[in-house]
Amino acid sequence: MKTLYLYLRDFSCEETEEEVLYTGTVGWYIQGEEDEESVEGESHIVDLESDLEEYRDGSRFNSTVLFLDDSYTLFIRESVPGRSVPQIRRALPFAVENYLSDDLENTHIAHGPISRGSAVDCVVIESEMLGNILQALKLSDIHPTVCTTFGMQIPRPEEEHDVHIVMNDDSAWIRTTEQLALVNRDTLADAVNLFSGHRETVPAIKIWNYGEGDADFYDESMYEPELFDNRGQTFVSFAAEQYSANDCVNLLQGKHSSKENATVNVRRWVMTGVFGLVCLYAYIALQAAEGVWAMFKVNEVQDEMKAQFVEIYAEQPRGSNIAQQMRTRLGLAGDTTREFDLLIERLAKVVSSPAHAPLIKSIRYSAITKELSVEYRVSGYEAMQSFYDSMKSDTKFTVTRGNAQASSENSVLSSLKVSLK
Repeated sequence: MKTLYLYLRDFSCEETEEEVLYTGTVGWYIQGEEDEESVEGESHIVDLESDLEEYRDGSRFNSTVLFLDDSYTLFIRESVPGRSVPQIRRALPFAVENYLSDDLENTHIAHGPISRGSAVDCVVIESEMLGNILQALKLSDIHPTVCTTFGMQIPRPEEEHDVHIVMNDDSAWIRTTEQLALVNRDTLADAVNLFSGHRETVPAIKIWNYGEGDADFYDESMYEPELFDNRGQTFVSFAAEQYSANDCVNLLQGKHSSKENATVNVRRWVMTGVFGLVCLYAYIALQAAEGVWAMFKVNEVQDEMKAQFVEIYAEQPRGSNIAQQMRTRLGLAGDTTREFDLLIERLAKVVSSPAHAPLIKSIRYSAITKELSVEYRVSGYEAMQSFYDSMKSDTKFTVTRGNAQASSENSVLSSLKVSLK
């Protein structure tokens, strides 16, 4: 299976009255099977889908690891007192708040493993920035399974080194056992002195140089350097080679978790319910038929259903009744009638319209009241009203608005119920 590694830099998002404009440069590196040669390239973020099309082989990548440029993030290593891991986890945002220049509610804080008596690695990013990045990649049908930073791929120094540095002509990443920072190239010498100064022995530094100039920031009488010329290698391939899931913080936590991010792809998720029901009817019809051709088609539908199940839920189905498992995930009873089909089809039609982009949080169907309950998140109250009006526009359906509350500065969590008149 293929793994896709991405390194994003120079990202920005500009929203106009007509559209949202994304810019950014993405270095990409595709690692295949052991006998396959890796390929890499660089794309504008809006061209990523077309540039990667020939390498997809008609399917998604097995996993996608996104490395963000550290200019978007802040690395914090903090010790938080607490008698239990849940207690430390709850207190962590308030301990990190002292380092922030923005309000805590606008900030996404991801953390590494938590244990009593140990400092916790945290990576902080503006929540809206991370959301925009994930949305821009979603437009290219890219859904990261891991999102971390380039700097965290630089190995922590071990016994033979005090500092590890990756540098180019403009910037430098500095990593010690406790700290990680991105600095301007002009201030590198001073920064290294802060990290490694005041030692009895001469600090040992390992340097990976990507710059065109020489790595001349240090005085050889003050440091013991080990220098590698990496000008023939790209940043993304370096990060891919060094990457270890256990040694970095995954930013896809909380509302940005990979599970939550999977629900963002609303059209595919909702239509899966319809697809499961269609497959169920097809399966029943084929079972009723006779002959080898019917059995062949049954197996074909089963294989298609299994592949769709794995793609949507990222796990193998249990047993052979895949359609029933899909129905169970949507909260359906075994005797659900055609009414559910009409309701879910109506929802799918509105959700798939380019005018709407809700994030569906949950869908439940009540066979007793014959109602479809939908909880969703939209960008604001105007978007909520627009979504509600579109659902209500078909006179065959009754739509009841539920509670709505602002969950963040640019997000509203709401619900509605749909039934047939």
